[in-house]
Amino acid sequence: MTLGELAVWVGGRCVGDPGRPIRGLCVPDGPIPGHVLVLRGTRSLPDLDPEVGVVAQEDRFPLEAWGVAVGDVEEAWPRVLGAFVPSRPYEGVHPSAVVHPNSRVAPGVHLGPGCVVGEGCCVGEGSWLQGQVYLGRNVRVGKNCVLEAGVVLQDGTVLGDRVLIHSNAVLGADGFGFRRDAAGRQVKIPQVGTVVVEDDAEIGACSTVDRATVGETRIGRRAKLDDHVHVAHNCVVGEDCILVAFAGLAGSVTLENGVILAAQSGATDHVRIGAGAVVGGRGGVLKDVPPGAFVSGFPARDHREEMRSQGWLRRLPDLADRLKELERRLKALEEASS
Repeated sequence: MTLGELAVWVGGRCVGDPGRPIRGLCVPDGPIPGHVLVLRGTRSLPDLDPEVGVVAQEDRFPLEAWGVAVGDVEEAWPRVLGAFVPSRPYEGVHPSAVVHPNSRVAPGVHLGPGCVVGEGCCVGEGSWLQGQVYLGRNVRVGKNCVLEAGVVLQDGTVLGDRVLIHSNAVLGADGFGFRRDAAGRQVKIPQVGTVVVEDDAEIGACSTVDRATVGETRIGRRAKLDDHVHVAHNCVVGEDCILVAFAGLAGSVTLENGVILAAQSGATDHVRIGAGAVVGGRGGVLKDVPPGAFVSGFPARDHREEMRSQGWLRRLPDLADRLKELERRLKALEEASS
C-alpha cells in the first residue's frame, strides 16, 4: 500500500510523497521505519522518527511529519485499521468439503478444508467458510458472511448478509428445557424452533445461541456478541446491542435496541431490558429495566444507588469499631452512675 492509497482509504489529506510505500502500522512505543502510527487522544506527541509516518488530526498534525491528515482521528481510526486487515484467500471448494447434493452453494463461496454443508442448505454469494464449519439441515447463510474455523450452525439456523461468526461458536443447539415427571426425573422438552441472525451482526468465539423451544431466537441487525456469550432459547436481542464477554441471557429475555450488557452480567428469564439501557459488569437483572437506565449489582438496581450501598459496605469495619467504642463508653457511664 502507498501513502496516497492510504489517504484515499481513510478519506484524509496526503502529506508527503503519495507513492511512498507503507508496510504497516506501529505504536508510539515501538516505531518502525516505513510504518505509520495513529496519534489519538490528547497525549503529548512522541519524538517522531523521520522514517515513521503519522495519521493525525488536521489541526494537530506535527510539523515536518509525513502521513495522512484527517478531520477526526477517532472516526478515521477504524478505517486505518481496516486498511491493514489481511485479505481472506479465496480457494473455492476444498476437495475435503462435503456438500449435500440437495444444497445450493452460490458462485464465489469459499468452503475450506473439512466443511460440511447439510441437506437443504443455501449459502449466499461471497460467503467464506474457513474450515471444519458444520451446517446442519436447512441452514440459510446470506451473502458475504464469514464463518471462521469450527463454527456450528445446527438445523434451521438462518443468517442474514454480512454476518461474522468467530471460531467455535455454536448457533442452534437445543434450548435448555426440562421438567420433572411424577417420579422426580428430568424429562427433556423438545426444542423445535430455530435461530435467526440479522444482517451485519457479529458473534464472538465460543459463544452460543440456543434454538427456540417454539418460534425463534433472534439476534438483531448490527448486534455484537463478544466471546463466551450465551443467549438462551426464545431470546430477542435488538438492533445494535452489545453483549460483552461472559454475559448471559436466560430464556425468553428481550433486549430492546441499543442495550449494553457489560462483562459477566446477565438476566433471568422473561425480563425486558429497555432501549439504550446499560447493565454494569457482573450485574444480575431480575426484573424489567426501563429504557435508558444504568443498573448494576445483584439484584441489579440504579447504578448510583448501588454505588452508595457499596460505599457504606466498605465503611462497615470502621462503623463496627466506632459502635464498639460507643458501647464501651456507655457501659462505663452506667457503671459510674450506679
